[in-house]
Amino acid sequence: MTTKPKVFGHLLVEVIRPERCVACGSCVSICPVDAISFVDGLPKLTGKCTACGECYMACPRVEHDFGESEVGALGRNRSADEAAHGILLGAYAVRTLQPKVKEHAQDGGAVTSILLSCLDVGASAVVAGLDKEKAWFPVPVLARDNHTVIECAGTKYTSAPMLLAVKQAEKEGVKKLAFVSTPCQIQALRRRQKNASETDTLALGLFCMETFNYDKLMAYLKAQGVDPEKVKKFEIKSGKFIAHREGELPFEAKIRKLKELSRNCCRVCLDYTSELADLSIGNVGSPDGNSTVLVRTQKGEAALRVAEKKGLIEVKPLKDYQPGMSLVDRLSDMKKKENSGKPLD
Repeated sequence: MTTKPKVFGHLLVEVIRPERCVACGSCVSICPVDAISFVDGLPKLTGKCTACGECYMACPRVEHDFGESEVGALGRNRSADEAAHGILLGAYAVRTLQPKVKEHAQDGGAVTSILLSCLDVGASAVVAGLDKEKAWFPVPVLARDNHTVIECAGTKYTSAPMLLAVKQAEKEGVKKLAFVSTPCQIQALRRRQKNASETDTLALGLFCMETFNYDKLMAYLKAQGVDPEKVKKFEIKSGKFIAHREGELPFEAKIRKLKELSRNCCRVCLDYTSELADLSIGNVGSPDGNSTVLVRTQKGEAALRVAEKKGLIEVKPLKDYQPGMSLVDRLSDMKKKENSGKPLD
C-alpha cells in the first residue's frame, strides 16, 4: 500500500498552530502550483492544493533525520570530536580588508566580503535587507551588485522569509547563488534542495542562539525610550544586546532579560552554529574586529580562499586565539541542552 504524502494541512497541525514555524518561506517557495502564500508573517493555503507533499518535505520543523540531512548536505556524518559544533574542515579568524565593508558590516565583515567575491564570478546573493517603510523590518533581497550587498550588511536579529528570494532566483534563471541566513533557514534550504531542482548554491550560515519577534522587539525599544528609526546598528556582545543610535549613547540590555522577546520557534532549535552550512560565521571565539568562520565543505573552503586570494579578507587560524573553539562549543552545547525536549509555552 502506498503511503499518502503529508500535505499543507499536516504542516498547519504539526508546525504552524503549535508555533514551531520559523517563517522561512520554504513551503511557499517550493509549491509547484503557487497555492501557498506568506500572509501576516506565516504561510497560508490560498489556492488549490494538489497534495504533492512538497511543502511538508521542505519544512525544517517537521520531524526528520538530521543525520541523513548532514550526509546529504555535507557528505558524511560528524565524528565524536565534532559533536558540539558539527562537521569541521577548518576554523579561522577572518576580517575584511575593505574599508567600505568594514564601515557597514557586522564584526569582521567576512560574510559581506565573501559575498562580494561570489558576485565577481557571476553569482547572485540572497541577503536580508530592510523594508523602506518599517524601521528595522527585515525582507529577503536577491542582490546582484556590490552596492546592494553592502547596503544589506549587518545583523537584524529578527527574521525574514529568505527562501522566497531563492524562488525568485530560480524563476529568473540564476545559475549560481550565495545564500545567507540563520541555522533554521539553512536547514530549510537543505530540505528544499533535496526535494526540488536546485541552483548551484553556497550556503553561508550565521551563528544564532535565537531571534526576536519583530513587534515585541520594537515595542520593547520604544518602552525603553529608544527610537528604532535612530538605530544605526544592533549587536550582541559580552552578553549584552546593544543598539547604536545616531547622536546618542548606545542602549544596552543584558540579553537574558530579553528572553520574553524571542520567537517561540527558537525555543526548540538545537543548532547554534548553522551545522548544515558550507561556511558558518559568527562573532564568538575570535578577536574583536574579526569573524569566526567554520569551514564544513570543500565548496566553502574554496569560496573562502578565493576571497582571500583576491585580497578581500585576511584569514588566520582560530587556534591562534583565545577563547577560540572552546567558547563556540560551550555555547553550542548550551543551546542543545536548554532546548532539547523543551515544550513550547
